[in-house]
Amino acid sequence: MNLLPVIFEEVRNLSEQGGWVFWSLIALAFGICFALVSLWHAMQFPGAPILKPKEWIRLLRGKSGDEDLLGRLKSEIGDDGAAQGNLEEIEKNLFSKPERRFPFAFVMIGVAPLIGLLGTVTGMCTTFNGMSSSSGNAPIDVISQGISEALITTQTGLVIGVPTFIACSLLKSRHDHLVLAFRKLEARLMQHRAA
Repeated sequence: MNLLPVIFEEVRNLSEQGGWVFWSLIALAFGICFALVSLWHAMQFPGAPILKPKEWIRLLRGKSGDEDLLGRLKSEIGDDGAAQGNLEEIEKNLFSKPERRFPFAFVMIGVAPLIGLLGTVTGMCTTFNGMSSSSGNAPIDVISQGISEALITTQTGLVIGVPTFIACSLLKSRHDHLVLAFRKLEARLMQHRAA
């Protein structure tokens, strides 16, 4: 059984019933996906200084055998007065991009249910217009179309917003854990330097 035609037919029906609000939610969903993928990519430390990205992740996660990596890092940052500044520059290089992107991603995710609510309002307006029309057309068709629009857009906004909020929260938690691990590593290096 080929599911692709069934999916396209269902999307066509939803777009007819959901109206322009449904399509704005679909566009927002693609934007949110792009934001989450770019966040995940930024947390892989592309262009990381001194160590390779996978070595940074291994070091920050405290995997076994990180003494060699720690030794390389100590020799690169130096023992002079610039070590603290070097560590701050490394932290900025590793974590500044995700820190700038998280608020934007959370705002986009928070907008999805609100746009769904906008669809509810437009659907109810269509419903009330159908109730008040005195034309020869069957008002029940207009009323059912308005109710359908209201329900579809609300559901779509929640279906987009809830899972992406969970995914973004998990990414944020991982990011915060890596930042905390870097700060512990920084304290360890500075303690070693002072000894």
